[in-house]
Amino acid sequence: MAAPKKAKGRPSVTSTKSNGKKKNTPAKKSKKADDFSDAPTPSSTSGDSDDASSGYNDDEDESAVSEEELSEEDEDDSDVDSEDIDKDDADRKKKKRKAPANKKSPGGSGKKPRKSDPGGLNTREVETIPKAAAPKVKAETSIILPTTLDFLKRLKSNNDRPWFQAHDAQYRHALLNWTTFINALVPVASEADWTLPPLPAKDLIHRIYRDVRFSKEKTPYKTNFALSLSRTGRKGPFCLYYIHISPGNSILACGKWQPSGEEIKVIRDAILADPKPLREVLNEPEFVKLFGDPKPKGHGKRTSVFGHEDELKNCPKIEGVTKDHPDIDLLKLRSVAVSTPLTDEEVLSDEFIPILKRKMEVVAPFVQCINEMIMPTPPSDDDE
Repeated sequence: MAAPKKAKGRPSVTSTKSNGKKKNTPAKKSKKADDFSDAPTPSSTSGDSDDASSGYNDDEDESAVSEEELSEEDEDDSDVDSEDIDKDDADRKKKKRKAPANKKSPGGSGKKPRKSDPGGLNTREVETIPKAAAPKVKAETSIILPTTLDFLKRLKSNNDRPWFQAHDAQYRHALLNWTTFINALVPVASEADWTLPPLPAKDLIHRIYRDVRFSKEKTPYKTNFALSLSRTGRKGPFCLYYIHISPGNSILACGKWQPSGEEIKVIRDAILADPKPLREVLNEPEFVKLFGDPKPKGHGKRTSVFGHEDELKNCPKIEGVTKDHPDIDLLKLRSVAVSTPLTDEEVLSDEFIPILKRKMEVVAPFVQCINEMIMPTPPSDDDE
C-alpha cells in the first residue's frame, strides 16, 4: 500500500492572547520533532500485507503525535515571532513621530523674511545718488585745474563707493587733467635729472584705489593724485621723485623711503666706505635752504637728520660700529629721503612745472648719490 504524501508548507500560525495582552512563551525544542525526518518510511518491496499495513499504521500514529506536538511548539514560536514583529513596528512608529514644529518664516528657515514687493519677489533697498556731470572746462591741459583739487577735496568728505560711482564723470575729468600734466612734466624732469628716461604716464601714475587688506582704515580711495619718477618708473630699486597733489597737503619727496633690509645694508656699507659724497650733498647751501640742515629736527623727539621719526634707537649691528662713530647719524637712518611741501597756489599756478624743475635740480645730486650707492656705475674703458 502506497504511503500518502505529506502536506507541505508550514502549519498556520495563530497567536494566543490573554486579557488583551499577548503571551511571550519561550519556544521548547522536542526530541521527536528533531527526529521526525528519521522516522522509517513504508517499505515499497513486496511481502506480507499485514506486516506492511501494520508498519504503515505504526508510522502514521507516530507521525501524527509528532505533528501535533510540533504544531503546539510552532504556536509557541509564532507567539514569540508575532510579539517581536509588533514590538519592531511600535519602535518604527516612534521614530517616525514628528517633533513639534518650530515657528518658521514662509521661506522655511528661522531667519526673518526679506522684504518683498506685493508680487512676492524679494527686493533690496538701495540708496540711489544722482549722477554728477563732468566740468565743462577742458581737461587736456598741463595746468592743474581748480576742479581737480575740488574733486579731491569732496572725495575726502565722501570716501565711499556709491558717491565715487555717482561722480565718476568728474573723476575721469580730473584724471585726464592729471595725466596731461604728467606727460608735460616728463621731458622737463629729464632736463633736471639726466638719469630720468622719458617714460609714458601709465608707468609713473599711482592708482587712486587703496589696498585695504592689511589696513585698519577701510576707506576705499586715496584723496590725492600721485606720480613717481625714477630710472625705471614708479617701480624698481632706484630712488624716486615722488609728487602728489591734495588740497592743503601737496608734497615733493625724493630718495628711498624705508628700503628693504638688503638695500639699507648696501647703503650703510657705502657710507662706512666713504661718507664724503653724501656729506657734501647734504651740506650744499641750496639743498639746506630747501630741505633744512642735516640735523635732528624732533625738538625733544628722536628723529633722523632728515626729520623722520623712524631712526634706529640704537646703533646698527655692524662690526666696529659703536654709538660714538663719527657717521652714526647717517648709519642709524631707516629712510634716506627728503621732502618739501607744495602750496595750493603753486600747484594751481601756470608755473607749477618750472617750480618743480627748480626743486628737482637742487635734489638731483642727492638722488644720484643714493642710486650710486645702491647700484654703482661700472667702470668705463676711459677710467682705466
